Amino acid sequence: MNENARFVAGTFEHDGVPYANAFNRSLIERPEIVNCREDDVFVASYPKSGTTWTIEMVSLIMNGGNTEINTSAFQQARNPMIEANFILPIWLRCIVHLLKFLKPILPEFIIKLRFIHFLLVMEKAGLESGIGLKQMEKLPSPRLLKSHMPYHAFPSQAIRKKCKIVYVARNPKDIGVSYFYHCSLGVPPLDYRGSWNDFYQLYVNDKVWYGSWFDHVLTWWQHRDDENILFLKYEDMKKDPKAAVKSIADFLDVSLTDDAIDDIVEFCSFKKMKKNENVNLSLAIGDKDKHQFVRKGVVGDWVNFFTVAQNKEYEKIYEERMKGSGLDFEW
Repeated sequence: MNENARFVAGTFEHDGVPYANAFNRSLIERPEIVNCREDDVFVASYPKSGTTWTIEMVSLIMNGGNTEINTSAFQQARNPMIEANFILPIWLRCIVHLLKFLKPILPEFIIKLRFIHFLLVMEKAGLESGIGLKQMEKLPSPRLLKSHMPYHAFPSQAIRKKCKIVYVARNPKDIGVSYFYHCSLGVPPLDYRGSWNDFYQLYVNDKVWYGSWFDHVLTWWQHRDDENILFLKYEDMKKDPKAAVKSIADFLDVSLTDDAIDDIVEFCSFKKMKKNENVNLSLAIGDKDKHQFVRKGVVGDWVNFFTVAQNKEYEKIYEERMKGSGLDFEW
């Protein structure tokens, strides 16, 4: 593997699982510090499993299909990822506000500079003052929260208080490709430098953030029958999004009319989400197809990236790790 292929922002490990330096290390090492409320709702997943899409669905269901909130605030501001820990220092916040004031007169090439663009993205999303626990604590109940933490490291209060958790799983080949593009967005901590082939080696050896897809998904799968956990598969949701909405609504004890369900499905369509800047806020410049937060959302894109050798190797690993689990995926 190319030695220059790396996560520039840095990585640390806890219990053998890699995490980004930008994550909240205290939370990861001591998940009991997260103050959960009994009516909290979580969307949990391994990264790039359809989390953003699922959050939009759950958010609309909790709001009875009212789209006003979903179009008035960036998703990360209203539904924070609890383990994130990014806060701009005061001097940078001052620069952010200055940039906002000067933006109409700044030359385009200045605005497109990676760091300037990133600061403007943070300001536009209303996130320059912080992401993570502090942001979460300010939200009114009921809160809809996001996490990619594995089951054993999930906030213990959420498990003890039986907070409702919607877990979404996706086939690991498509995740690998989507994760590669996501990590290559070009702004900290999403600043992976390397090729797909190099990323594949990191992924297959569990050296990406959150570690092994198998460990993550299978431990949640073991709790699929817990009364406070709804286990969904991305591929099933894509095949029948209306059934997914009904399933989530039933799980959350929310009654929806058929028209409301249809409206939620339409609002959460990939076409609509890709155009919603409060969901698909571009985090980088350049190739807009490559660098969109919401990129393709299809099933089977892995065939355009995995080599024959990579596919053969991964199929063998998959068969060994999934044997006897009772969990399978469409490719």
